[in-house]
Amino acid sequence: MSTVIDPMRATISLHGLGFIQVQLQGDLRLHVWHPILPRRACFEHSAIHDHRFGFVSRVLIGTQRNIEYRAEHRADGTHMTYLHEGPRTPRGGRPWKADGRINLIEDSIEDIPAGDSYVMKPYRYHQTQPLGDGRVATLMKKTSEVPYGARSTCTYGVQPDVDFDRFQWPALRLWAVVLDVLGSGSLVAESNQWALQEEARA
Repeated sequence: MSTVIDPMRATISLHGLGFIQVQLQGDLRLHVWHPILPRRACFEHSAIHDHRFGFVSRVLIGTQRNIEYRAEHRADGTHMTYLHEGPRTPRGGRPWKADGRINLIEDSIEDIPAGDSYVMKPYRYHQTQPLGDGRVATLMKKTSEVPYGARSTCTYGVQPDVDFDRFQWPALRLWAVVLDVLGSGSLVAESNQWALQEEARA
């Protein structure tokens, strides 16, 4: 029997990109950013990543900046890509397997205020930035999924932080941060209504 905690099964955990991830029913996740949250040691060099699934994300609190990129594969590329496949470690992450160098070309920047949504396709490189005071909450729903692992990028020559501990804070401390950001109980009803609407569209 494995003793590794799987953050995909844990109700609440940290993410190395600076937010808390809360697992909800179905394909829904609540993501909460706060300036006090720990991040990967290499965060400034490794914030650009893709996903093995498509999703729509509704901003509940604050304003979220979403920056999309296209990749140009080059032997002298500015960034190394790392494939995340294989069993999770006791700290909750997947292995970082070097997978070739690329240049990243910025395609678009969008600032999404509370009440609006944005859509991402699988394997589309992007990064998100919480604006304002750094307190942002989003509700994400998966729309599609593909079988191969996701990728992170890291500036070439910088060692990625492969040991970020997703469980370094106890759950009660994480929930306190979530409550600090959400603040209003009315958001629960609003997010439930949005989730039902997305379910009806599926």
